[in-house]
Amino acid sequence: MNDITVTAITDPADVRLERILPMFEDLHAVMHRHGMMQQLPPDGARLWMKGVKAGLERFNRMVIAMHGEEVIGFTCGSLKLAPEYLGGARVGHWTHLYVNAAHRRGGVSRAMSDMMHAWFREQGVSSVETQVVRDHPSSIPFVQSYGYAVEWLHFRVTL
Repeated sequence: MNDITVTAITDPADVRLERILPMFEDLHAVMHRHGMMQQLPPDGARLWMKGVKAGLERFNRMVIAMHGEEVIGFTCGSLKLAPEYLGGARVGHWTHLYVNAAHRRGGVSRAMSDMMHAWFREQGVSSVETQVVRDHPSSIPFVQSYGYAVEWLHFRVTL
């Protein structure tokens, strides 16, 4: 990790955000291969990024990993409120994590995720939730290493 830097993007006009779009598409292709039933539409990555940019550093955080000038990974999280009937607490939602294949197994995911969780703590969230696709071999052990526990089983039927 000596030649890799991890940083948060704070400006929605930062050109590095555009470099994340192909990674987001690859992430969804991988999740689909491992059991995700919904498909990313052709403009899905761009629509997602539009939402991220709109709330960047207010409701969303984007952390990236760089190898020189190349963006090699990202993780994203957001803030939301629990329903009033559950106390209305501020909750973190760790939404995405991706590192390109050439840089996996070197601590990049851990470094980005640590920065994301530090932001959640700074924002005063009471808990953080995340989802992982059911058959991905490393996702469940990785999130469990942060202390996450299974809370729900999420089901879907295609009509």
